[in-house]
This record gives sequence, structure tokens and C-alpha cells, in this order.
Amino acid sequence: MRGFREALRLPGWSEQSIWGYDENIGTYFAQLWRDEDRNDEPTIWISGCDPIASGLELAAHIASATGVDVESAMRAMHIDSSVT
Repeated sequence: MRGFREALRLPGWSEQSIWGYDENIGTYFAQLWRDEDRNDEPTIWISGCDPIASGLELAAHIASATGVDVESAMRAMHIDSSVT
């Protein structure tokens, strides 16, 4: 996979949770595991049938899927809200 992967540090979600960009399919993505889950597959997998065009758009998807606010999702992704 080309692009990048970064840690996604969201309270209640495992340290193995990540977000990133996949250049091969042209979309942002996130994979989140709950702290208590011990599965190989993520609890939430947000990715690309409809390409996600920005980190801010991905943060909105993460917020919707996890119940946190968009600002919290952006902080977990280390995205500066003043830049968006």
C-alpha cells in the first residue's frame, strides 16, 4: 500500500487503531479496535466505496461511527482544526 498510516489515539479504542491514506484506491481510511476487543479484524473499518477526500471528512466519519465529536476525532488524528 502506498500512502501513509498514522496512530489514532481515541479514548476507549485500542492503540492498534490507525488512520491513513491509500493512494492505490485514492481514499482516506480508518481501522478502529475497541479496548476490550481481541479480534484480528477491526471493530470499525471506514474506507472507500465512496472515496473520502480529506482528513476532515474522515474525522466526521470517525465521529459518527464512534459517538465522539469531530474535534475529538481530529485531535486523535493529530489534525489541527485551525488548518481545515
